[in-house]
Amino acid sequence: MYNVKDLEAVKKNWRSFWNHEFIGRPYVLVTAPKDGTAVEKKDETYVKKLKDARRGDFASAVRDFEEIAKATMHYGESLPHYKADLCPDQYAAFYGAEVEARDGEYTTWIKEPVAEELCDLDLTFHRDNEFFQMVEKSVRTAAEIANGNFIVHVPDYHSNLDALSALLSPQNLCYELMDNPELLEEKLAQINGDFGKIYDIFYEAGNMKETGTLSWLNAYCEDRMTVIQCDFSCMMSPAQARQFVIPSIEKELESVDRAIYHYDGKMALGHFDDVMAVKRLDCIQWTPGAGQKRTIYWMDLLKKVQAGGKSVWLRDWTAEEILADTELDPALTAFTLNLKSEREAEEFMEKLEKKYR
Repeated sequence: MYNVKDLEAVKKNWRSFWNHEFIGRPYVLVTAPKDGTAVEKKDETYVKKLKDARRGDFASAVRDFEEIAKATMHYGESLPHYKADLCPDQYAAFYGAEVEARDGEYTTWIKEPVAEELCDLDLTFHRDNEFFQMVEKSVRTAAEIANGNFIVHVPDYHSNLDALSALLSPQNLCYELMDNPELLEEKLAQINGDFGKIYDIFYEAGNMKETGTLSWLNAYCEDRMTVIQCDFSCMMSPAQARQFVIPSIEKELESVDRAIYHYDGKMALGHFDDVMAVKRLDCIQWTPGAGQKRTIYWMDLLKKVQAGGKSVWLRDWTAEEILADTELDPALTAFTLNLKSEREAEEFMEKLEKKYR
């Protein structure tokens, strides 16, 4: 595997992570440019990937990534991985939403709602859906090119209520939440019921039984793993979340062995205790939301997560902040960190390990 010094040791540490065991330091996923290498800047936007896919080119983006992977060193628990997704709202596209790619932008968008009301939504999943076939081909092509040198990650689904929000629009889903809760339960059960089937297809296409699974957060697992989220929950009351969000999480968990919950925005904190009560969630990745202070300023919340027996996943701390921390339980903490050179990364790892001796 590209620029990973001891793959078996990394896998052993990941087993410890999922079992909430102390490995002598916090879990860290550190990357740095490989000495003596220079890679021309690549277009890694969803817009570029989607346009390539629509003209039948599923390989060029992977080849571009491979150049970057060969020039990137990995330390701690970091592993090279390729993101084969074609857009954030691809799960909604599997049910007929049209995805728009705008020149000059990074991400893609749902062009317009498929329907205004739930009763007009056909949520029958068809494997021959054009967008689904493109994503499957993207994953399969990447796995063939990877050939064990990097891992193709589990797609970023944006499923459950987030998919319905994209299909109807957030405003219309709010109306349905108030006016037609029974129909919403029915439609949500239908879309949630497809999750395991969809997961299995990508699991096979990405050769994940052999490689293990790796999420868009960079978390790795030798078994079946995913990142679950429900960003739409920020618009819901605690009672509504208990009725719709928590059952969605639990249904998706039936298809995997391990899971991280991507908790996005302080407006969703009214559901915190209910999310924490889902026993099979192993870890919480806290994202405070646009305009909010970084996660280091949410220490009370992070410690509450750990007190509840779950790990925290942190993506915005500096090397200095990680080395200075004395408040978080290192057995229940994972950091991702990009550094400027091999020397800087090696010095960081040495200081971190020395701190906990």
